[in-house]
Amino acid sequence: MKKVLLFLLLLFLLFCGYIIYNNYFEVEKLIIEDERINIDSITIYGTHLNFGGNIVNEENLDIVLYDGDFREYNININDDTFNLSDYFNEGIYLEDIPIGKYYLFLRSSYINDDNEINYKYYSLNNTTEYKEMVYYTFSNTNRKIIINTDNEYNTLTINVSKNKDNSNYDIVIDPGHGGRDSGASKNGYNEADLTMKIALNLKEKLKKSGFTVKLTREENQLSKDDKLNDYGKHGRAVISSEVKAKYVFSIHLNSNIYNYVNGIELYAPYGIDYTFINDMAKRIHDNAKANYSNNKIGKISDGVYKRVFTESDVKSAKDEFREKNMIPYDITTKSNYYFMIRETGGIITGAYVDDRNENIDGNPYYDSNIGAEAYLLELGYISNANELDNIVNNIDKYTDAIKDTCIKYLSN
Repeated sequence: MKKVLLFLLLLFLLFCGYIIYNNYFEVEKLIIEDERINIDSITIYGTHLNFGGNIVNEENLDIVLYDGDFREYNININDDTFNLSDYFNEGIYLEDIPIGKYYLFLRSSYINDDNEINYKYYSLNNTTEYKEMVYYTFSNTNRKIIINTDNEYNTLTINVSKNKDNSNYDIVIDPGHGGRDSGASKNGYNEADLTMKIALNLKEKLKKSGFTVKLTREENQLSKDDKLNDYGKHGRAVISSEVKAKYVFSIHLNSNIYNYVNGIELYAPYGIDYTFINDMAKRIHDNAKANYSNNKIGKISDGVYKRVFTESDVKSAKDEFREKNMIPYDITTKSNYYFMIRETGGIITGAYVDDRNENIDGNPYYDSNIGAEAYLLELGYISNANELDNIVNNIDKYTDAIKDTCIKYLSN
């Protein structure tokens, strides 16, 4: 008799649980319009998801992230298309989305006859070749995010869960040059040795600040006869994609035939918002008493630059490959010039080094739509004795400026 009563009690508790779940925890179903919105571009750059496509003939449009509650995102509208931002490193910030399942819709709002706000919801049809994307948040939150359309609404979905993979890194630091490539050598120093000292110092500070950090080369890894591959497995420009990093800092020192030329030149990708790197340049200038470069070519702001291939660069590059009996790559004037910016960002930054030439290792991620936000940091001119002295004796001040910028913008 006791077993029967216990069984009935269990059934009663299960029934109560079912009623409570359905009334208090189940996400309210939305009524979705028959018309679907085609998404023809979707990327993750750094920490942000961005996508775009066609729009409906409605007013007051935005994108909403829905899990019973709404997160709202403004959109840019150009004629009959939209995107979340014109900048690659803006859109939906993925780092602060809690664990759960979220549906993405295009939403329009209108006032009905009773002067009430009503909404229409349109599902997002991913027409790109990138049907599923996987993103790993910074290690302090340690979440795994899968973006696909596997749901009852057949719309884009963001699925956030606890990350069980500990092989990922937050930031990759690239100490420029190394091995038989010593970089610039002036005033008793060579670039490769100094970039390693700066990188090791910066790595330690970022680790103490809670970031996981990977170097593209380790101290004493390369002999004077060794060369670190740029592409291929574990290549310099490939490592960040292999470890799913969000940011890349490639450390360099400049050189010039005129020893009076000096100043920091921080190179950024084409087509991004430059707030982060502008702040870093100012912090280096103020903290390390470093001059801004007076170079005007490609200048965005004090100390901040971008360089893409010009039409002349494209022609020269293609001619050079043909002269070597090699197949030219698909270079455009939107391809970033510096490979540590270009190849770490996939399609977002114009990566092009594939496997078409047998004697060159390709970049396995050249056509990826997920990329690390990468910067090439020319911290001064090794050819200028005064600037070199400032760098050698004040490495902490340079790396503190970079670290503090990361803490301000990359820490939740």
